Amino acid sequence: MNRILRSLVPALAAFALFVAPLSAQDNVSGAWIMTIDSPDGGGLIEIPFTFAQDGTTVTGTVDLSVMPQVQASEITEGVLEDGILFFVLSVGAEGQWMSVEVEAEVNGDEMVGEVYIAEMGQLQPFTAKRVPSR
Repeated sequence: MNRILRSLVPALAAFALFVAPLSAQDNVSGAWIMTIDSPDGGGLIEIPFTFAQDGTTVTGTVDLSVMPQVQASEITEGVLEDGILFFVLSVGAEGQWMSVEVEAEVNGDEMVGEVYIAEMGQLQPFTAKRVPSR
């Protein structure tokens, strides 16, 4: 019995070391809904995002149809490390394009963060939730 336990302990320890990094790494792949205050003071708006993740690299798209006057490009410079998601989005309105930096703390199916628009000197907090897969 002792011999079995002695051989089992190292195997369990190795398994724990292998599994810990996998479970510690969040994955943002899938559909998300970001909730943010409207820049014009019109209340809360919900913006759909879709993320794809390969290791720490994050790509994706955003649907800004809730703001018809605004266009957006695909997500670039996306990185998820240590539970922090960062990405850049180019956003255009009335022929003017600007970079929007997004940073959020990811906790499972939720995230809390800020949207920063340098050209406007604007910092906007947001929350987001993953859309359950069907």
